[in-house]
Amino acid sequence: MNKRRLLKMNVICVSIVSLFLFSFSSSAVSSDWPDWVGETVKVKAEDDWTFEGKNDELHIAPRKSNSTIWVIVSRKATSYDTALSTMLNVYQQEFDSVSFNVVKLPKTDAELDQLLEEAEQRAQLLYTVGSKATVAVHRQYQGGKLPVVSVNAKDPVLMGLIDEYQGSGDNFAFTSLNLPANVTLSFLLKYMPELSQIGVLYARTNQSAYLTQFLPLQQEAERRGIRVLGFEVDESMEDQTLERVMASEISALQSQDTNLDSSLLWLTGSSSLLARVEEINGLSQNLPLLTVVPEAVNGDEHSALMSVGVSFVNNAHQAALYGIRILRDGEKAGDLPVGVISPPDISISFRQAKRLEKAVPLVLLEMASDVYSENGSVVRSQGMSVERQ
Repeated sequence: MNKRRLLKMNVICVSIVSLFLFSFSSSAVSSDWPDWVGETVKVKAEDDWTFEGKNDELHIAPRKSNSTIWVIVSRKATSYDTALSTMLNVYQQEFDSVSFNVVKLPKTDAELDQLLEEAEQRAQLLYTVGSKATVAVHRQYQGGKLPVVSVNAKDPVLMGLIDEYQGSGDNFAFTSLNLPANVTLSFLLKYMPELSQIGVLYARTNQSAYLTQFLPLQQEAERRGIRVLGFEVDESMEDQTLERVMASEISALQSQDTNLDSSLLWLTGSSSLLARVEEINGLSQNLPLLTVVPEAVNGDEHSALMSVGVSFVNNAHQAALYGIRILRDGEKAGDLPVGVISPPDISISFRQAKRLEKAVPLVLLEMASDVYSENGSVVRSQGMSVERQ
């Protein structure tokens, strides 16, 4: 591989734990095995350990004593922070020795090629955080030397990256933030059995949300006779601002459901819209706002009513375990099935239910992993009841 000018990029190095059996200055295997230690030790242990002998000393160290993981992110995002923090926690608990280099996704294909070449020299595993980074790296690096695991990204089959959920068959292992559309719809019907219309909010620029969350739900819902309207938002276009889209599409919903009694809003994982829940609630004309993102439900005044989806924490936890299985257990990335969390993470805000005067069925309360009371306090967190002080 030709040497190229190294990228000028900010690299965050996070050292977690280093475990050494003995101190050593080199990992090279010595050709001079000491005659005072039996050859049997070397034969049985050389697959997992490195040895260096000098005079009356033999230094032994784990062959994988300090695995290096590279993490590629496209931009600053709260969800990405959650993913990285979760993975650090899991690796600290489950893996003996590892360090992380977090790098920003380059703007050009040439720079990405250069970054991947450097990663091949310095890393044993690569994570892609978010759908944008996952798609870009897969396009450039499918069949590469390094195993790659996606985190905080949407369904790879629906995005057209692989053909089936059993595994990629190459150097990629995928996790998914998506639930199957039939599962999502079944929970929406548990919330509103008389459901006849769904308004799906997504950003025009977020193709992954459109491909993996809007289109599959539209197809499944319309197959069951439920009308789906796309609330496509693009603030760069005067007639597609959030305010205008909400007004026009809600009017369209009212044409078949005057009082909006059998309609709801479904918020996809479009980051730009997740940051505008307060505005969406204000423009919703008291339509219940449900979402695929559990983190969009909380005890605050501005929250979605309910979520049915995969939390960033659980997705990142699964991605970390996939990486550990590859590094520590020797599993091949391409043999791992697409990681889909089941059952889904359900979060409920009774503060929002009270504001909207909308009841939440008991069956959903029983299944919820996170529940917030009418005053916003946490009643249940990660499936565990929270005792009041």
